[in-house]
Amino acid sequence: MKTKLLIISTILAIGAAQAQNQSVQIPDELRNLIQQANTNYPVLKQQQQQLQAGEVRIDIARTAMRPNVALNGSYAYITPVPSVTFPINGQDAVLKLAPNNSINANVSVGQTIYDFGRTDAAVRQAADNVQVLRRTYELTQQNLGYQVAAAYYGIGFVQQAIIVQDSVIKTAGANVRLLATRLQNGDALQYDVLSQEVRVKIAVNRKIELQNQLDRQLAVLTYLTGNAQPVTGQAIQQFQLGAQYAPMQLFDMNGQFQAAAVGNKDIQLAQDRVKAAETDILVNQRAGQPNISFSGNAGYKNGYPLNVEELRANMLAGVSIVAPIYSGKRYKLQNQAAQLNLNASRYAVENANAQLRQSIAQLNADIRSNQTRLANLETQVLQARKALDIANARLRNGVITNVELQSAETGVEEAELGRLNFQYQLLLNQLELKRLVGEAL
Repeated sequence: MKTKLLIISTILAIGAAQAQNQSVQIPDELRNLIQQANTNYPVLKQQQQQLQAGEVRIDIARTAMRPNVALNGSYAYITPVPSVTFPINGQDAVLKLAPNNSINANVSVGQTIYDFGRTDAAVRQAADNVQVLRRTYELTQQNLGYQVAAAYYGIGFVQQAIIVQDSVIKTAGANVRLLATRLQNGDALQYDVLSQEVRVKIAVNRKIELQNQLDRQLAVLTYLTGNAQPVTGQAIQQFQLGAQYAPMQLFDMNGQFQAAAVGNKDIQLAQDRVKAAETDILVNQRAGQPNISFSGNAGYKNGYPLNVEELRANMLAGVSIVAPIYSGKRYKLQNQAAQLNLNASRYAVENANAQLRQSIAQLNADIRSNQTRLANLETQVLQARKALDIANARLRNGVITNVELQSAETGVEEAELGRLNFQYQLLLNQLELKRLVGEAL
């Protein structure tokens, strides 16, 4: 029993160093899981389609300056048609002014010659919208990677906690057998045996709860990656392997914040939205500009005097200009709305910076607190193990009460699980800090 607890404690002590390292080592299987998530996650697929649609809209905007060619044709039977009658050589002759069978077929072409920058602004607007979509995709991809990492390391944490709990169950079970033997010899009470059996049941129930947490983490990982059987064999090594204990450095708010703000995906997205809002103002400003265009067609039609039924070649070409004069303040109101939206987007950038500063400050507080409590727990684990050693020696000599024994066992269990929990929390702190400063896994 003593040897088993010593082994478990040594493993967890080694794990503390890994959890404290400034740089989290990413296993290859975790990188593979992140790649699977990038390939299979439905939200990323949705955003990929939206991004492709946005790129198509850029091409659509460019078509405004390209010619439009159409084949046109019409036929109509008309009766009666206007006509005049006059005498020729003593006979009345009828001259139709329109054909009964009206035919018109032509190829038409239209081309914007100059629109005073409206098309350029529309193309720029579409490109800015694509940049917002691309940044949103990058943000989702980054968050997805860290969600996969959190679930992956959560699996390792729970697996290690189950190992600790198994040790508790084994120790309590051995004590049950020892007390049962002493009961037969008349050196213990039935109460002592029953109390220790209750402790075993409580430990088993805790293990069941840990197993449930493990299954839930696996379900999350399956959802994120699309892999029904994700490989997580190396996850527990984050809490088993490592170098000497090295406290995690706090983030320097004065010296490093500017670089973090540059890399933060939320701030980048907010800045892209500011740029898109500025382009919206440009689009609205040019919406009321004139438009100069060319139009023409060539084909065949009838209805020409004096033989209205005869099809003849015809051609039309011309230039038109449309200059808006009054639109009921529509353009002015659109500009006003666009300016307000720009102001809101700029405030969003300020808010994103403030949120980043707040999140990092809170992370520093969490890291400082978790490291202090972890250091205290190192001492507590040593003290709890020493107390359990003494309790086991007294148990063998028959000079300990059941309450004292349970207290010693509980102290070791709580100290081991508490230390493991703070190792895990510090690991999550490192991951969150990397996410906030824009680092990719």
